[in-house]
Amino acid sequence: MPHLLWGLLGIHRAFVETPSGFVHVRSAGSGTPIILLHWTPASSKQYEPILSGLADLGYTAYAPDHLGYGQSDPRPAPWAIGDYADNIAAVMDDLSINAAIVVGGHLSAEIAVELSLKHPQKVSKLVLDGSPVWDRTFREEVLATARQSTPDWKEDGSHIAWVWERSLWLQRMWDSGFILDDDGASLLRNAVVDSMLAQQSDDSADALKNYDMEEALGKVTVPTLALTAETDPLNNCHTKVLGLVDGAVGHTFIGGHPHHHPDKATDYISVLHRFISGEIDDFETKETAKNTEPKSYA
Repeated sequence: MPHLLWGLLGIHRAFVETPSGFVHVRSAGSGTPIILLHWTPASSKQYEPILSGLADLGYTAYAPDHLGYGQSDPRPAPWAIGDYADNIAAVMDDLSINAAIVVGGHLSAEIAVELSLKHPQKVSKLVLDGSPVWDRTFREEVLATARQSTPDWKEDGSHIAWVWERSLWLQRMWDSGFILDDDGASLLRNAVVDSMLAQQSDDSADALKNYDMEEALGKVTVPTLALTAETDPLNNCHTKVLGLVDGAVGHTFIGGHPHHHPDKATDYISVLHRFISGEIDDFETKETAKNTEPKSYA
């Protein structure tokens, strides 16, 4: 059973015990369960702007921190995508969730897909919020750019500047329109905290590199929604997802992604609710979605 910490504005926080360690979970609501898997190296805090809104629509929304991120325990290393998926299945077991709609973005899109393949009874619908469907050459290029060695500790604290620079790079990589104004500074502070809490290990990058997302998507059988945003670096993979998953539908957010523009949280909630409710007539299909060019990760 979860160990409840506290509630704030309708959002509860708890630790769930799994065979690999304690997992921190944010949750809100009472109803149809939705599992929200964060991007990395972010945390479940990414979903705070939408948890209460989903609760208001009659869902129970759960946002766990993957092991090695946020407030969860460090994960054993090395881990593959299947290990992350198994751990989320264990979280669901401890929370007595038999089946849920599962949302995952970027690395977590792979985890969500693998969860649906290894534990098919646990996933009723999939929402893939940016999927790395890369060929092997581009995948190696991306990860060579993304993988940066953690600097050595310095007594004067100068190594901490690396965390700031790295977090700023991530924000601008995820959202090419990112501006360091007051709103941007708030997002960047969260990113810096998440980065400092994240387990500094290459095994998550290796998990991303070694997972064949294209092959896995071809095996998905549950109803699937593919999401992207105009500024998301993975939006060039959007039409690939729609073509690989039989019957998948899609949606493209204009401009930046709601995760990076909290004022668009209601748009995100609305899209999820429409898909779950079966109101998919105006969603994109593989025939109507627009192809886009790859974006640089440099």
